[in-house]
Amino acid sequence: MELPPTLILNLALLIVPPVALVLVFRQWLARHIRRTVALTALCDVLLFWDELFYYESFGLFAVLILVQLAATGAAAFRIYNKQKRIEFYEHFTDYRPEKVLRHRAEHHPRP
Repeated sequence: MELPPTLILNLALLIVPPVALVLVFRQWLARHIRRTVALTALCDVLLFWDELFYYESFGLFAVLILVQLAATGAAAFRIYNKQKRIEFYEHFTDYRPEKVLRHRAEHHPRP
Protein backbone atom coordinates (compact mmCIF):
# COMPACT_ATOMS: atom_id res chain seq x y z
CA MET A 1 0.00 0.00 0.00
CA GLU A 2 1.42 3.31 -1.06
CA LEU A 3 1.04 6.35 1.15
CA PRO A 4 -0.17 9.46 -0.65
CA PRO A 5 2.02 12.56 -0.30
CA THR A 6 -0.73 14.52 1.47
CA LEU A 7 -0.95 11.88 4.20
CA ILE A 8 2.82 11.99 4.69
CA LEU A 9 2.67 15.79 4.86
CA ASN A 10 -0.16 15.68 7.41
CA LEU A 11 1.74 13.17 9.55
CA ALA A 12 4.83 15.38 9.44
CA LEU A 13 2.72 18.39 10.42
CA LEU A 14 1.31 16.40 13.34
CA ILE A 15 4.77 15.43 14.60
CA VAL A 16 7.02 18.45 13.95
CA PRO A 17 5.25 21.31 15.83
CA PRO A 18 4.91 19.61 19.24
CA VAL A 19 8.43 18.18 19.14
CA ALA A 20 9.87 21.56 18.15
CA LEU A 21 7.87 23.39 20.82
CA VAL A 22 8.84 20.98 23.59
CA LEU A 23 12.53 21.12 22.62
CA VAL A 24 12.56 24.93 22.41
CA PHE A 25 10.78 25.34 25.73
CA ARG A 26 12.95 22.69 27.37
CA GLN A 27 16.11 24.44 26.25
CA TRP A 28 15.25 28.08 26.96
CA LEU A 29 11.94 28.37 28.82
CA ALA A 30 11.77 25.35 31.12
CA ARG A 31 9.65 27.17 33.69
CA HIS A 32 6.91 27.77 31.13
CA ILE A 33 6.98 24.35 29.46
CA ARG A 34 3.37 23.66 30.46
CA ARG A 35 2.33 26.23 27.88
CA THR A 36 3.48 23.93 25.07
CA VAL A 37 0.22 22.00 25.27
CA ALA A 38 -1.84 25.11 24.57
CA LEU A 39 0.54 26.23 21.83
CA THR A 40 0.43 22.78 20.24
CA ALA A 41 -3.37 22.88 20.25
CA LEU A 42 -3.28 26.32 18.63
CA CYS A 43 -0.82 25.12 15.97
CA ASP A 44 -3.02 22.10 15.25
CA VAL A 45 -6.13 24.20 14.82
CA LEU A 46 -4.30 26.61 12.52
CA LEU A 47 -2.60 23.88 10.46
CA PHE A 48 -5.60 21.57 10.16
CA TRP A 49 -8.44 24.07 9.98
CA ASP A 50 -9.98 22.49 6.87
CA GLU A 51 -9.63 18.91 8.08
CA LEU A 52 -11.09 19.67 11.49
CA PHE A 53 -14.26 21.16 10.11
CA TYR A 54 -14.79 18.78 7.20
CA TYR A 55 -17.48 16.36 8.31
CA GLU A 56 -15.81 13.16 7.05
CA SER A 57 -12.39 13.70 8.59
CA PHE A 58 -13.35 15.36 11.86
CA GLY A 59 -13.31 12.17 13.93
CA LEU A 60 -9.95 10.99 12.64
CA PHE A 61 -8.21 14.30 13.17
CA ALA A 62 -9.86 14.82 16.54
CA VAL A 63 -8.49 11.47 17.75
CA LEU A 64 -5.03 12.14 16.30
CA ILE A 65 -4.88 15.60 17.84
CA LEU A 66 -6.07 14.34 21.24
CA VAL A 67 -3.38 11.64 21.23
CA GLN A 68 -0.81 14.24 20.20
CA LEU A 69 -1.90 16.65 22.95
CA ALA A 70 -1.78 13.86 25.54
CA ALA A 71 1.77 12.93 24.51
CA THR A 72 2.87 16.57 24.47
CA GLY A 73 1.29 17.15 27.87
CA ALA A 74 2.97 14.09 29.36
CA ALA A 75 6.38 15.18 28.05
CA ALA A 76 5.88 18.77 29.16
CA PHE A 77 4.77 17.87 32.69
CA ARG A 78 7.59 15.37 33.08
CA ILE A 79 10.14 18.02 32.13
CA TYR A 80 8.35 20.55 34.36
CA ASN A 81 8.45 18.21 37.36
CA LYS A 82 12.15 17.51 36.80
CA GLN A 83 12.82 21.25 36.65
CA LYS A 84 10.87 21.84 39.87
CA ARG A 85 12.77 19.02 41.59
CA ILE A 86 16.11 20.51 40.54
CA GLU A 87 15.08 23.94 41.82
CA PHE A 88 13.86 22.38 45.09
CA TYR A 89 17.16 20.60 45.73
CA GLU A 90 19.18 23.71 44.93
CA HIS A 91 17.96 25.16 48.24
CA PHE A 92 19.59 22.30 50.13
CA THR A 93 22.93 22.25 48.33
CA ASP A 94 24.15 25.41 50.02
CA TYR A 95 26.67 23.61 52.17
CA ARG A 96 28.85 25.87 54.25
CA PRO A 97 30.88 23.99 56.88
CA GLU A 98 31.10 26.94 59.27
CA LYS A 99 27.32 27.26 59.32
CA VAL A 100 26.88 23.55 60.00
CA LEU A 101 29.52 23.53 62.75
CA ARG A 102 27.97 26.57 64.42
CA HIS A 103 24.54 24.93 64.31
CA ARG A 104 25.91 21.72 65.83
CA ALA A 105 27.69 23.61 68.60
CA GLU A 106 24.57 25.59 69.49
CA HIS A 107 21.92 22.90 69.26
CA HIS A 108 23.79 19.65 69.87
CA PRO A 109 26.39 20.24 72.58
CA ARG A 110 28.70 17.40 73.43
CA PRO A 111 28.35 16.01 76.95
